[in-house]
Amino acid sequence: MIQSFYTGNAGLSANREWLSVISDNIANVNTIGFKAERANFEDLISKSITTYANGSPKNYEIGGGSYVGSTTKDFSQGSLMNTNTPTDLALDGEGFFMVQDNQGLVYYTRAGQFRTNANGDLVNLNGQRLLGWALDRNGNISGSIKEINIPNSMAPSQTTKISFKEPTNLDSRVNVISAGFNPGDSTTFNYVNSFTTYDSLGNPHITSYYFQRVGTNTWAVYKLIDGTISPVDVGGTLYKSVKLTFNPDGTLNVNNVYVDTQVTAASNETQTDSTTDGHFTLANLPIRGSVHIKSYTTGGTPYVVNWHDDGAGNIVDENGNSIGTIDYGTGTIRIYLLENGSTTDQITVDYLHSETAVTPVNVDPTQVTFSGYDPNNGADVPLQTTENFKEIKQVASDFIFYAQQDGYAKGDLLSVAVSEDGVVKGVYSNGQVRDLARIAIATFKDKEILVRKGNNLYLPNSQTYTPIIVPGGVISKIRSGFLELSNVDISREFINLITAQRAYQANARTITTSDQVLQETMNIKR
Repeated sequence: MIQSFYTGNAGLSANREWLSVISDNIANVNTIGFKAERANFEDLISKSITTYANGSPKNYEIGGGSYVGSTTKDFSQGSLMNTNTPTDLALDGEGFFMVQDNQGLVYYTRAGQFRTNANGDLVNLNGQRLLGWALDRNGNISGSIKEINIPNSMAPSQTTKISFKEPTNLDSRVNVISAGFNPGDSTTFNYVNSFTTYDSLGNPHITSYYFQRVGTNTWAVYKLIDGTISPVDVGGTLYKSVKLTFNPDGTLNVNNVYVDTQVTAASNETQTDSTTDGHFTLANLPIRGSVHIKSYTTGGTPYVVNWHDDGAGNIVDENGNSIGTIDYGTGTIRIYLLENGSTTDQITVDYLHSETAVTPVNVDPTQVTFSGYDPNNGADVPLQTTENFKEIKQVASDFIFYAQQDGYAKGDLLSVAVSEDGVVKGVYSNGQVRDLARIAIATFKDKEILVRKGNNLYLPNSQTYTPIIVPGGVISKIRSGFLELSNVDISREFINLITAQRAYQANARTITTSDQVLQETMNIKR
């Protein structure tokens, strides 16, 4: 009789534990990434005897109640909530985010409330850093898994490649021009278009292309950087322009792209104002549009500048303002600023001269090299680029100019974005969007080995259990601007709550009933 008390008490304890599990689930209904627990009941045996009669077993078993032997986590997908915060991340599918604390311990979590800290690391609410792979400039995974860091700025990159892309077109209906090219005379070219390129310090430069139709299906292309002609470099020999020839169907004849006008470059030529009136005479007669004044000295003080001739006899600054003149017949340069009577005024000049027609030399239209210079801190910084003309066409249609270049200025971080495949992108003020890292997602063959550690974190119950690690987007999509809500089903938990309450009451009744029966037994003696 006494045993029935303990049996009822075991039932009370089991259902009390179940109530604790239910209460915990309900309490975490608003916990991001929370996974509900389910109580697993097991029975207790008080007495078990087996006898045999005529060779058949006869079992005599008395149960001792029940207990909660274990709990099981429900890893089903929770609903997604839109937050409009790009660093809030939700896993749509299998797996866990990997985060690391300052001691190097890696935890696993479904809670994706991340932000960038002062060092540029993506961290959760506990300051633990999100893990993934760094990406190189081509977007390929580079190195092992480590903390994801988003640089707050981007260093400048010099323009090294320029490609003319479809639908670039030179109108086949325009007139052939026989006059020599002069950037200051619009009658000597058919088209001109400009865009910005960059040097190694991130300084912008206006790069212009002049297109001159010189014959049937033949065009000359001249390149100017900041108004100064940039020659074609073929094995160290300089040429004034590149000639493009086209097939009858309008496509480029890749076997007949050539250079045929050789020039000579005078670099860092220093001239002194011997007449004290701001006049300087070059050692050679310059080609129009090729004079580039890099610096001047007056009163013993040097100044770095970016002046050039405009092809029409004027020396202009980077804003197009006239600050002097040039006589192409004598090579004499006059600078208004230096008409100061000083005998120590000097200018340092780059220019092209000795324009000579030579036997045409074919070049690869995808690897045309142009050379140029930029005065940065008084030193020459090469602005050499490799250019691709292969996709240019010549058909009877309007002129279209479309080119791409790979340089950019310094940029500061504006925002962070994350794609569905876990690629973390930095958006910078220089217009660049850089793929910086790819988030690592971990999963386990048996997720029940994971143990809750609080703060929405899990750890395997033994470090010998290593996860399966894949990039984002492989086993689950990463939703940026969303958070995964708790997967607790309130209606089901309320039903469980009622069931647990009734079960607890029923077990209490077995104890009171046993007490009443025991009381009746005690009353037999009266």
